[in-house]
Amino acid sequence: MYGIKAPPESPLPPDGPALIVCDHTSMGDPLVLLATAGRPIRFMMAQEIYDQPHVKWVFQAFRCIPIRRGTRDVKAVRAMLEGLSANQVMGLFPEGGLDRHRSDEGHPGIGYLALKSGVPVIPASIVWEKPRPLSMFKTLFVPCRARIRYGVPLRFPQENRPQKIAMQSCTNQVMGRIEHLRKTLLDQSSEEQPAEKYRGEK
Repeated sequence: MYGIKAPPESPLPPDGPALIVCDHTSMGDPLVLLATAGRPIRFMMAQEIYDQPHVKWVFQAFRCIPIRRGTRDVKAVRAMLEGLSANQVMGLFPEGGLDRHRSDEGHPGIGYLALKSGVPVIPASIVWEKPRPLSMFKTLFVPCRARIRYGVPLRFPQENRPQKIAMQSCTNQVMGRIEHLRKTLLDQSSEEQPAEKYRGEK
């Protein structure tokens, strides 16, 4: 449905904790990560989406962690750290949302989690062939190709009490790596378009 292929080698360590941090432009992004990462992922997600009655059981089955956006949700952050302590792969979208509560610079909470846990941080970027609907159900039933690229894992010195400056610096580095991955995907797409057009006219 999304026309994606898993990388030849898993982008994640074969075992142990890891934090996947990916840009966010579609409700289908978690599905792309799940299909290509090679290991189960527990996602942090918005409380208002998690609580939707018809699909809440799915999020519970995948052990997603709801977070109240726009607040300092200590419970959600603690759950993420506990998952990492249990050698799980945790996933989050640092831009925070598709419309409201969105920050293209990345929320500094990613810096806190990376520094507090000291686990490998794997940046990733997903580019869709065309703009995607904001509705979850429309996203699931409207086919569209997606490209994904993972970056080299980043490591940051573990800090018991991360300071604001260090958190922001860490966040900036992760977001910069994601932006670079996104640019390479977009450049690749633009290079392939003429060839695809030629084949279609032949």
